[in-house]
Amino acid sequence: MNRKQESPLTRAVVIFGIFFFIALLNMWNSGNLGFLLKNPKLQIFTTVITAILLEAIPFILIGAIISGTIEVFVSEEKIKMAFPQNRFLSAITGALLGILFPVCSCGNVVVARRLLKKDVPASGGLSYMLASPIINPITILSTFIAFSYSLRIVMGRILLAFISAVVASLILSTKNYVPLKEGEDDHHIHHSHLSKVEQVFHHAESDFLLMGRYLVLGAFAAAIFQTFVSRQAFLSLAGNKVLSVFLMQILGILLSLCSFADAFVASSFVHLPAFSKIAFMVAGPMTNITVSILYAGTFKKSFVLKLILTLFITIFILGVIGTYITGGN
Repeated sequence: MNRKQESPLTRAVVIFGIFFFIALLNMWNSGNLGFLLKNPKLQIFTTVITAILLEAIPFILIGAIISGTIEVFVSEEKIKMAFPQNRFLSAITGALLGILFPVCSCGNVVVARRLLKKDVPASGGLSYMLASPIINPITILSTFIAFSYSLRIVMGRILLAFISAVVASLILSTKNYVPLKEGEDDHHIHHSHLSKVEQVFHHAESDFLLMGRYLVLGAFAAAIFQTFVSRQAFLSLAGNKVLSVFLMQILGILLSLCSFADAFVASSFVHLPAFSKIAFMVAGPMTNITVSILYAGTFKKSFVLKLILTLFITIFILGVIGTYITGGN
């Protein structure tokens, strides 16, 4: 079988890498590399991008293995039986499925993609993708610990994530269809000479490589924002109840933290209203830069834009309502 020709993007990345390597050697020889590496902005950038990748890659891998397992061991009929055909009930089922599949916001996209390719109801597949990073045992436990065992914060996060996921999935699946992009493994067939376990890793490899490239792009973009946008610039304007929800949503999107760990960052904003911190912990896993680029690798561009906008507006409205109901405490 002939190898596929390299894409223009692959060739461009290789060429850029060669030039970057040559430039690095030149700076090393000229003695400028040490000065460059001491630059505070560069140190922040490299620290952030490394942290995001180290945080996210294991969960992309976990998601890919779960995805491959679903493909090989779970038949289309069994999966369809787990989801009610009613759009509303399917959305509710998908939003709660993360309790069984505790995958973070980076790993769940590959699982959701596989579910949608199995022709599960669109509302169920979407709500799973959106809610599972938050409504799962690991995230719930980390939030509980980060906020000094505050059940109110934990339940607020679960409720906001659940309603946002269900509402967005119902809005975006009116025709029970989502425009998936075609992946590299979409035309692969099962090889009879491979064992079941080998087939799982065959599919996991395809999903991991497919999502991994978008993760790197997302981590690069998130690192740029975290390097050049000051957190204090957001907090200085966050005294207003409405504005605090809006700004914490933006901050959650820009920081691109893992849903398993973002509660520890949110809890550090001690002077902000509780629901603005909850909005941070819901908007981040659902719409952050890294996961948005993963969405772009999974769905058509126009659908991704609708998805991000629908989620942002829904979380903002619900966050403001929650802030006023709780009095900002």
